[in-house]
Amino acid sequence: MPDLPTPGRTSLGVYQLRPGKPVWPDFPAQGDALADPAVDDLARVFYGLLPSGAAWRSPDGAAFEEGTWLGRFWRALAGDFVTLYRRLFRLSQESTASTLVDSLEDWEAEFGLPDPCFGDGQSRAQRLRALLLKVRSKGTITKGDFIDLAASAGYVIEITEPRPFAFGFSETGWGEGTGAAIAYFWFVRVAGVGASNFEFGVSQTGINSLLDIARVTDLECLFRAIAPAWTRVVFDYS
Repeated sequence: MPDLPTPGRTSLGVYQLRPGKPVWPDFPAQGDALADPAVDDLARVFYGLLPSGAAWRSPDGAAFEEGTWLGRFWRALAGDFVTLYRRLFRLSQESTASTLVDSLEDWEAEFGLPDPCFGDGQSRAQRLRALLLKVRSKGTITKGDFIDLAASAGYVIEITEPRPFAFGFSETGWGEGTGAAIAYFWFVRVAGVGASNFEFGVSQTGINSLLDIARVTDLECLFRAIAPAWTRVVFDYS
């Protein structure tokens, strides 16, 4: 995170927009008093909206009798409003990919899913994960963007951006690349990805390879699809 905040924003606000750690912040609690109201609470609101006078309240005007026919009528009507408020709140949850419940197919159609990066026959949880990655990948361009995106998919990565040899700045024998084209490549290493070698007495000739590398094909496919067009991403499994 930069030392100086963006004009008009505090340092805390900038941190919340772009967290320094490769994790996505927890979502705030959803809902309010009308997200899942109680029938009695809404009924009392209706009672309070009735006109004053003996025709609507008790003869002495002190309180409304909830057990009267009029009281039971408004309480029954409040039940329909409870259902309405719950449905409205659920509808508002469909406005974001992180809280949707019923509109997964609509979101997938909007973002061109299912994506071949994630394969076929996915469970609902896998489909939601693929959708979130697709949504969060929009506007991804900096190294930090890609690191955060990989973290949201459960990967810890390191990105290296080599620089071509430059006269007057680089030292002979220490340049990271000899050609100018190296400036358009960036390398990704994924933590925890291992390799298995052929073992005599354990592996079988003709079945097991001399070297098997556990590739993160879903992350490779996603990164290559959204990488800046003038760059080439290389996954380093060495």
